Amino acid sequence: MNKRDKIQLLKFLTDQLEDSKISIFAEFSRLSVKEMEEFRKEMRKHSTKVMVVKNTLMKMAFQSRSLDRVTRFIEGPNILIWSSGGDESEVVKEILKFSKDSGKLKIKFGILNNMLLETEQIEMLGSLPSKRTLQAMVVGGIKAPLSNFIYNVKYPITRLILILKTLSERKEKGND
Repeated sequence: MNKRDKIQLLKFLTDQLEDSKISIFAEFSRLSVKEMEEFRKEMRKHSTKVMVVKNTLMKMAFQSRSLDRVTRFIEGPNILIWSSGGDESEVVKEILKFSKDSGKLKIKFGILNNMLLETEQIEMLGSLPSKRTLQAMVVGGIKAPLSNFIYNVKYPITRLILILKTLSERKEKGND
């Protein structure tokens, strides 16, 4: 790779890290090409990209974003996983699932909205419900009191109408 290609790749990495919602840096060992392709395929479903990057380029990309403190993690065969769209917790869940199933992927750190995440924090993020589930819970929490209010306002009126209808039917039967 010549110098111009390295500069373009460094710019690409820096731009991707800047635009991503979440980036995860992991060590992969003994991962076959077939397993890597399966992992990439699964991650594409979550609008997530996976790339093996040379450590020196990763260090330069993180330094350009003022994230010098993460360079201590950059050793060995590493992989960068980033997502610009989709649900962050779903991405993390998929990565953790693959890591657990294969035993060949070790998460080192992550970056979520320019905040450094340790491995434990990433695992906690993976245990959270998805964004859609949380949104449904909020909507349900808002909807429940309104539904109860409507029922409590509507029930006496409905009951009155039923009583009047019953009285009217009795009266008609009594006049026949």
